[in-house]
Amino acid sequence: MTALMKIQSFIQAYVQAIASILEADVTVVDNELIRVAGTGDYAGEIGHTVAHGNFFNRILTSGESGIIRDVTKDENCIGCEKRGECKELANLAYPIFQEGAVVGVISIIAFREEQRKNLLKNRSKLEEFLKYMCVLLESKLYTDETNDRLEQQLKVLHDAGKSWSFVGKSPKMQEAIRIGKKVAKSNSTVFLRGESGTGKEIMAKMIHALSDRHDKLMISINCAAIPENLVESELFGYEEGAFTGAKKHGSIGKFELAHGSTIFLDEIGDMPLHVQTKLLRVLQENKVERIGGNKPIPIDIRVICATNKNIEQMVEEGTFREDLYYRLNIIPIELPPLRKRKEDLPALIDYYIAYYNQRLGKHMLGVSPEALQTLMSYDWPGNVREMKNIIEYLANIAEGQRIQLSDLPEHIVLRSEKGYEDWSLEEIMGEYEKRVLGSMISKDATLAEKNALAEALHISRATLYRKLKKYDLL
Repeated sequence: MTALMKIQSFIQAYVQAIASILEADVTVVDNELIRVAGTGDYAGEIGHTVAHGNFFNRILTSGESGIIRDVTKDENCIGCEKRGECKELANLAYPIFQEGAVVGVISIIAFREEQRKNLLKNRSKLEEFLKYMCVLLESKLYTDETNDRLEQQLKVLHDAGKSWSFVGKSPKMQEAIRIGKKVAKSNSTVFLRGESGTGKEIMAKMIHALSDRHDKLMISINCAAIPENLVESELFGYEEGAFTGAKKHGSIGKFELAHGSTIFLDEIGDMPLHVQTKLLRVLQENKVERIGGNKPIPIDIRVICATNKNIEQMVEEGTFREDLYYRLNIIPIELPPLRKRKEDLPALIDYYIAYYNQRLGKHMLGVSPEALQTLMSYDWPGNVREMKNIIEYLANIAEGQRIQLSDLPEHIVLRSEKGYEDWSLEEIMGEYEKRVLGSMISKDATLAEKNALAEALHISRATLYRKLKKYDLL
């Protein structure tokens, strides 16, 4: 089923409203040339392939608008099987886009000579009208496409919201969660602070899921991930011809897409100064103006922003607007780094072991005391994100039901505060030898491969076999 056919009932009501305004018939076809909606004579042909496919196919292929001024003379009508009985006199069509791809065509049809004259006389105005109708349809397509993802996201967030109580027992994290839940129903701007990987985006999603806006998708944008010259157009959208390379029909910005919902501005400290100025105006006026446009568009949004930078220092240095800082810093929430809430580690480890057991079909029971002690002594510079990735790695490579010290990546053992300090030299050398051999040979290695390894290591086959047996590598 095509994207347009999925929202057929909406489009049918849509074209009926347009037809009543224009006093002319309107139809929509999808990119498979199936009539999705229609008024007048075409109301009974919904779901059927259109007869005059040449004209619409040209619109679909070129992505440009088109017009049939006179069906008796137009080249698009030559060879049409319905030409002799066609009641159309003229047809003005415009492409419908979805994320830059043409997914259909909307057209105004003249069945009477008076309608044809009016269509030809007012072509530019009607084409402009169709363009904005297509922009609204694109917005609807975007919303509809994310409905399934939204339901799934809300379920995940609901579960995540419940799980915060057991993966964040530390006082600092509990305080952050308490504030987040308390302000969720508010429309005030939230400013999330904390190092990378501390869970700022998860907190933003939790706040949105508990808000009155939860039935709409939260729009997220990472200001650091977008090239500086594209940030403004990504946030605020643009009109046709606003700059070189602009789409013919313009583009909706993230703020417009977030209307009635929440917009999450991650890494806002990386936002260029000139965009900060426009953002401040949007937040003050609750209106957005597209690049190249001159008509403010009212928006109703809730803003959550986040950064891992020292914004106060940036204000002093002049790289972040002071007035914007005060406008954003209404409800600050600090998310502590993992090294400052080590008491949460055992619960977090168990949580992600259970998560990857289900995701990867594993049956791990937990972590050995020695491995847990080392994980507890590690500083976790990448915070929860790093810890989650390490557990996924261990779930894939650990062979026993419990993660052992020998399973841990070497950089964690070496950088751990405890490290090897309680080990004898023999234990340290043995652990290193096991890692080396384990990386050079597999348990299903052939006799020839084992002989080649013994030769490469300058040891006898008997010595190699003894060591492989000692380290359970046979």
